[in-house]
Amino acid sequence: MSSNLHTETDLDVWVTCPNGFHGLLKREIADLTGQTPADWSQGVSVRGELDIAYRLCLWSRLANRVYLGLGQSSEVSVDGLRELVESVAWDAHLRPSGTLRVDFHGRMDGIDDARYGGQKVKDFIVDQFRDRHGVRPNVDRDNPDVTVYVQVRRKRIDLGIDLSGDSLHRRGYRQATGPAPLKENLAAAVLMAADWPERVRDGQAFIDPLCGSGTLVVEAAMIAADIAPGLLRKRFGFEQWLGHDRSLWNDLVSEARQRRQTGEASMPPVLGYDADGGVVARANETLERLGLYRQARCYHKPLDQWTRPTHLTLKPGLVVSNPPYGERLGNKPELLALYRRIGDLFRNELSDWTLGLLTSDAVLARETGLRAGEKHRFFNGRIETHLYVFTPGERAAEPSPAQTEQDEALRNRLRKNLKQRRKWLKKQDIEAYRLYDADLPEFAIAVDVYGDALHVQEYAPPKDIPEDKARQRLLHAMAVLAEVTGIPVERIELKQRQRQKGRQQYERQSESGEFFTIREEGVRLRVNLKDYLDTGVFLDHRPTRTWIQKQAGGRSVLNLFCYTGAATAHAYVGQAASTTSVDLSRTYLNWARENLRLNGGKPDHQHRFIQADCLKWLRENTERFDLIFMDPPTFSNSSRMTDTLDIQRDHVELIEQAMRSLNPDGVLVFSNNFRKFKLDESLIERYQVKDVTHLSVPEDFKRKRPHQCWHLRHR
Repeated sequence: MSSNLHTETDLDVWVTCPNGFHGLLKREIADLTGQTPADWSQGVSVRGELDIAYRLCLWSRLANRVYLGLGQSSEVSVDGLRELVESVAWDAHLRPSGTLRVDFHGRMDGIDDARYGGQKVKDFIVDQFRDRHGVRPNVDRDNPDVTVYVQVRRKRIDLGIDLSGDSLHRRGYRQATGPAPLKENLAAAVLMAADWPERVRDGQAFIDPLCGSGTLVVEAAMIAADIAPGLLRKRFGFEQWLGHDRSLWNDLVSEARQRRQTGEASMPPVLGYDADGGVVARANETLERLGLYRQARCYHKPLDQWTRPTHLTLKPGLVVSNPPYGERLGNKPELLALYRRIGDLFRNELSDWTLGLLTSDAVLARETGLRAGEKHRFFNGRIETHLYVFTPGERAAEPSPAQTEQDEALRNRLRKNLKQRRKWLKKQDIEAYRLYDADLPEFAIAVDVYGDALHVQEYAPPKDIPEDKARQRLLHAMAVLAEVTGIPVERIELKQRQRQKGRQQYERQSESGEFFTIREEGVRLRVNLKDYLDTGVFLDHRPTRTWIQKQAGGRSVLNLFCYTGAATAHAYVGQAASTTSVDLSRTYLNWARENLRLNGGKPDHQHRFIQADCLKWLRENTERFDLIFMDPPTFSNSSRMTDTLDIQRDHVELIEQAMRSLNPDGVLVFSNNFRKFKLDESLIERYQVKDVTHLSVPEDFKRKRPHQCWHLRHR
């Protein structure tokens, strides 16, 4: 059925698009329709005949959805909504026996839920049908004849019909992809911003050296072949709409098919390359289904093996790529070499081509060593990205002499530290140690070696250092670390460390579950570099753990605030008669049990693990122990505790309660890492107190005193 209901009067057509596309979409609409589009709250609007709406559904490469505007109201209320909906003659759009769906967006007084808003609009519509025809349409959420669109804003309600159906970015060609594919309309926006349509008319070629599943290649090929993206779609939202003019639509489709034939015959080469043969194969399958395999093709080739193709005659044109940019900071250092390689290729192999680089990371973009002539902002989902356009003949960005000098200084310091560490590592059975701790002011990081992995903690940079500059230094430091240590960047875990309160240092940061074992003085300890701020072993307490191991033979040992029970494992290996480990965290007590098992022990009545607030437990304890180790946090306000713990304020009671649990000839090892901590004079008068900090700080922590430590005995 066709209708001329909407062909005699100008229609309001509303078009939505992703963030960052607005200017490009207005230009595209003007080119497609010959009309000058206007701004609309959710995108762009244009007035004209039905032909315009159909052309946008068929040809727009940037739009998400196309709506037919039915009305607007400045009365933002339930009554205003009812009046607006009831002003439309719905039987001109939908059969009484048809189906509908309502997409409601926004809130107003009386409607604070989109589903409830949709229900109210549906009720207004079906009530009109029931009054006029005695029957009403049904709701179909999956495949309705008409989808009604409602957008509520602070000062206006928009009411329309969704002509597009599914989002227009879903062209219909994508079946299987690689990881993190670009949306089709984002790929098209990147190509349009880099003037690919104009380059096609000039016969220029296209290359994507990191094509992945080939979205940029496919979209570039479709533009080059003049293929309307809507030709591939199986369904549009207007097909069961009563205002649909099938004859007009069929004419537009026939025109598009003819343009495709002409475009395919003259399109320039479009090429893609990737190191993943699987995604390359799937990209080629898509090109074959589109009938574009003759002029557009993807090849299996890693970037480090890439050279300018010689098997085709290519007119220098456009290179566009969307290299990985790493959502997590710790993933970025391994990308430095990738971006540097892109810069090298552009300077050496593709110097007469234009390069478009889409990335979310300005620091990585600078690593290309290129200076962008243009920069466009787009959003890849919620990730803000920028398209950097580098044109031939532009002067490359000069490398920073200061950065080069800083990198070399760090390289030399790391080599020096490694050489020094090896001297004493050979004498001891140690696999985990500190390699570097902010030795140079430009690189405020702490670097710990754990076997064949590195744990890097970045201290918060000074406020006068720009964020981009601090991040660039950090990524350079990671690259230098990998170079000097020989540990690949994927085995380097990076975290930002700031001052922690209470048990924040113990809170879960990730969910990798990646544990492995290190060896220390014959003791095996379980560590995890990813999931928590700390790793499961405080490296600066290594000498104290060794001392406990040597003193534990035949003794009863109490480990308070035991964390993952490293000191307990040392005591067990030292043949302690019994061990008792107390901590508030069930997670870390389970970890402590695993450390005991790793060393041949078995949690039982002889080796106990108690979940409790240590101070409360000490107050109620009636047992006595020969050796007590207590390393409390500086501050703790865990929800499981009855009171907060402040080590400076509460250490007198903590120590007195611990001494009450200590046998007459026993020893309490007390330490903490609060830099301003001062031991109360009353404790020195009451007990034999020996400051052993100089003995408890290991060789790799001598540069900065990480803790203080005392031995306390009864007088």
